[in-house]
Amino acid sequence: MYSAQNISSWAHQLTLRDKVAIVAIPALVYIFLLVVYRIWFHPLSKYPGPKLQAAWYLPHIYHNYVVGNGHLRATRLHAKYGPIVRIGPNHLAVDGSIGWRDIYGHKTGKQEFDKFFTPFPNAESSLIIAPKDTHRRIRRQLAHAFSDGALAEQETVVTQYVDLLIDRLTERCGKTVNIVKWFNFTSFDIIGELAYSDSFHSLESNGYHPWVLSIFSLIKSAALRSFLYNYRLLYYIVESLPVSISPIGAFTTIRGYASEKAVERLGESEKARQDHSHKDFMSYMLRDNRDGHRGMSDVEIVSTTPTIIIAGSETTATTLAGLVFNLKHNPEAHQALLDEIRGTFATEEEINMKSAAKLQYLQACLHETLRVYPPVPETTPRHSPGALINGDYIPKGTRLSVYQWATYRNPNNFTDPDLYRPQRWLPATHPLYDERYKNDNKDVFKPFSFGARDCIGKNLAMNELRLIASRLLHRFDYELAPGQDDWMASQRAFLLWEKGDLNVTLNRRTLK
Repeated sequence: MYSAQNISSWAHQLTLRDKVAIVAIPALVYIFLLVVYRIWFHPLSKYPGPKLQAAWYLPHIYHNYVVGNGHLRATRLHAKYGPIVRIGPNHLAVDGSIGWRDIYGHKTGKQEFDKFFTPFPNAESSLIIAPKDTHRRIRRQLAHAFSDGALAEQETVVTQYVDLLIDRLTERCGKTVNIVKWFNFTSFDIIGELAYSDSFHSLESNGYHPWVLSIFSLIKSAALRSFLYNYRLLYYIVESLPVSISPIGAFTTIRGYASEKAVERLGESEKARQDHSHKDFMSYMLRDNRDGHRGMSDVEIVSTTPTIIIAGSETTATTLAGLVFNLKHNPEAHQALLDEIRGTFATEEEINMKSAAKLQYLQACLHETLRVYPPVPETTPRHSPGALINGDYIPKGTRLSVYQWATYRNPNNFTDPDLYRPQRWLPATHPLYDERYKNDNKDVFKPFSFGARDCIGKNLAMNELRLIASRLLHRFDYELAPGQDDWMASQRAFLLWEKGDLNVTLNRRTLK
């Protein structure tokens, strides 16, 4: 038997190297066994993918949230390994041909695949992450704001800002302008007016509102939060830093501003609410249910409004910029769209949401832009509740992602997946229809996500896109400034795209 004295004496004789070895060897053995388990014995070990990523999550989250090329890596991995790829020890990337139906689709009587989000205050009261029953109630309340009847009233508001955009661009004809900036001005002004009856006044001032500037910081800030959340101690240290010096402070700033605007409206008197020129989203949130109780609580309203602002602005501006870029790199498509718009409308006054919705080639161009340049390259991951995917059981807690970018670049889903070909979306009766694309798997095209938690504002977004694109191309010819051929290819994705300037020279069209 060893006495305590003998053990103490032995410990004192150990060198620093001996002590390090005593600690390191068990740790190394543990790591070795963990790696062996993850690669060969883990429940997900049957799924193909890089062995390094099966053993260690850092490569995936580093490229996804720090480098910003996770969508490109996912595309290469799907091409090499197939429709289901293991991209982390407990994370699968699933092609949309399987994932939309099995992960995001609505299944009566089945448990929902929960969204994965890095936590934020009152997260469970927000539309995007609320539990199933709460989400259903909030969405039902908001549905009135996105109904056909509401859209008819909103068109007046949208048109007001589209008119202002066209006027501002007309003033700058012959000059080089950053069209991304002007699309951002427009989309944020529209969503501010629709949400709060108070725009950000960017088109009027020719400048970004401070809160809008924070949106661009948010792209990286939110990605960094997601990265750090995998290392909880470091995450909580950074989370505790003052907002002014925190690398993830933009997230707090944005939520704070949106919450302030919501609280301001909540504090209004009934008369003040009735004085607004139109019914904004807040007015629908503040409505009572049939039982006389308000449909959404104060906390739910404050938590949901930032999501509406971001989702209703940045993605619209991204799609419009993508359309401008891709049309100029595909002259035939550009000319065909000009012919349709200018051949249909003799004057701009004829262009409205209803008339623009009838333009088949415009719709095809917007769909193709959303395919080659989806505003959200990776749809928000979900957690498996313990369910079947493609006939195989996926253990509870497994993280699952559908990369829209990878799904739309998959040659099994689309012919010529890397080419911009609007004709793939045309009906067979259209003169520009091309049979080459008749076997495209259009069911995988879900730019607004899919299922019970898809984008509630997709109808408004498409009407906004069609109206702005029609008005822009009816009035202006444009050229891209030199040196921007890689504008789209050079972008990094941090949940949303980190877009650079897209400089164009606008000229008012010459009427024949």
